[in-house]
Amino acid sequence: MKNLMSRFGGHAVIFGAGKASKKLLPTDQSLDNLLDNYAQEIIPHNFFISSYDAIPEYMGMYEWSALKTEVFKLGDLEHDFTDLLLQYEVPVTTSIYIGKHQYDNVYAIFIKTHKEGLEDHIPDYRETFDYVLQVFIRSKDKKPVLDSVKIERILLILFYKMGLIYEGQITSFKRSKTHLGKKISEGFETSVNRCLIDVDSDEKLRELLKKRANEQV
Repeated sequence: MKNLMSRFGGHAVIFGAGKASKKLLPTDQSLDNLLDNYAQEIIPHNFFISSYDAIPEYMGMYEWSALKTEVFKLGDLEHDFTDLLLQYEVPVTTSIYIGKHQYDNVYAIFIKTHKEGLEDHIPDYRETFDYVLQVFIRSKDKKPVLDSVKIERILLILFYKMGLIYEGQITSFKRSKTHLGKKISEGFETSVNRCLIDVDSDEKLRELLKKRANEQV
């Protein structure tokens, strides 16, 4: 049942063929080809690939021991579970991690949604580290650095793709004590439960990210 979750290619399924979103992906699913010809540019020089839209071969469920990149925890998100259409709202906690994928300016985002709260609704639910978002930030820097602006932008894209755009769906976000978690501002931590409300289109997300970028200059 976990494969039916929206983080693994959306909800639409073609009988006998799996997720309908597979048709959105090119035949060549190499990283370079996806970044060049498939990734969406949400604001200038910032591109993303989301498994909520369609799941490339290298995304999906991972065990901690199988992660091929060094990852760091960004924080814990308390929110309503939106991956499956359940009869009741189910509050869950999702831990968020970030690493690099092949290049220093290509970031891999993994989420682990904890089983507490889901066990009564998905009896066979198993906790995994799910590779759900990839963000490519084009840069001339040979050694690009993740600062608070970039990290918070990545988190907003993630929460948007998770469908957390209605009032009350995000309860709280608590940044981690890792060196990257500490870069997340206190203002983001306290306001993220409100800033995505009614951001129900890519265009509205784009405007939000641009507005935040101007405010953070």
